[in-house]
Amino acid sequence: MSEDSIPTHSDVLVIGGGVMGTSTAYFLATMSDQSVALLEKSQLASGSTGDSSAILRHHYGDEAIYTDMAWWSHQFFQTFDDELDAALSYEKSPLVRFADEETAGGDYARAGYEVLRERDIPVSVYTGEKVGEQYPMFDVTDRYDVAVSDDSAAYADGTDAALGFARGARAAGAQIVTGVEVQSLETEDEAIARVETDQGNIDCEAVIVAAGPWTPRLAETVGVDVPITPVREQVVLLDPPATYAEAQSSLKPTTSFPGGEWYIRPDFGDGVLVGTHRHTEETDPDAYDNTPDEETILELVDDFADHVPELRDAGLKGQYCGVYSTTPDHDFIIDQAGPAGCYLCCGFSGHGFKHAPAVGKLTADLVLEGESDLVDLEYFSLERFEENPTGHGLPADNI
Repeated sequence: MSEDSIPTHSDVLVIGGGVMGTSTAYFLATMSDQSVALLEKSQLASGSTGDSSAILRHHYGDEAIYTDMAWWSHQFFQTFDDELDAALSYEKSPLVRFADEETAGGDYARAGYEVLRERDIPVSVYTGEKVGEQYPMFDVTDRYDVAVSDDSAAYADGTDAALGFARGARAAGAQIVTGVEVQSLETEDEAIARVETDQGNIDCEAVIVAAGPWTPRLAETVGVDVPITPVREQVVLLDPPATYAEAQSSLKPTTSFPGGEWYIRPDFGDGVLVGTHRHTEETDPDAYDNTPDEETILELVDDFADHVPELRDAGLKGQYCGVYSTTPDHDFIIDQAGPAGCYLCCGFSGHGFKHAPAVGKLTADLVLEGESDLVDLEYFSLERFEENPTGHGLPADNI
């Protein structure tokens, strides 16, 4: 994809070339005749998007707003090539929630089952001995007595998605400019007037800050406090032994066991991806260790070998770390904030990728119409933290 030159003016500027920024640029460019430019300080998908595990699932307990967004987005991803003339790596992988009945985890799993069933989204439930029979590759028979399967779940590739959205945005007339760092937002008469970059100023009427963990820094230049904590999460790619591959020959589920600090999914090429999901290790997004801690790897092997015996002798194919932009309640921020023309699209807390098409559509709706008929944007308001620093409160499940 060739680079566009930096503009001197654009009606709308999108800051951030991850999947949220590129999705937003795509929907803005296709839904309006306003000029749109996206600015990325490095390369497209070079931040959290490129490190994303890119899981596409719909089970969110009773949080139906996320189920609706995830399902809408999944349908879009399934037509990605036709819509954007861009390839998207994609594999089906049902997502399974294991739990004990009569516990909070059991209630969460059952609530998600009901939400999916009411929407005719494929879902199955297994109880008692059928849990172990359905998932023989996992040591779950004497541990959990209910398993809810989000049957149409899948996984994709974050970089493919961001590049595809950028291609579609450019085809619709948007400019995509990389290697340009926005340093501040500038106002006149309490409204956005321009952005200052390391290569000069760009005039605009609206700016959307979709810069992941760097969003608070830019919002602060116009007096907006965004409660995001960047946290470092760790991922290892395992090369499973033949016994595991044989056990998974007909079923390759994605799952996290109760406790929520780890998740596991198949990886492209018959590997297994295991990642942390702890939201605890605050980090500097400009300077963090990209190699998982040895202690973490050992803990991973012990924990998952206990649940997945066939992985005890797995080899290590690769390892890396990424950054979550975490809000106090792990819910998104999609809102107009501060001066007129300033919009935020951030705080995806490790579960944003699967919603990227819906987030782009919602953000475009907000900029163009001030509301959306997709879901109620009020849920993602920044003002919720003014009323309560914890926002909606932590989710019932951490994955």
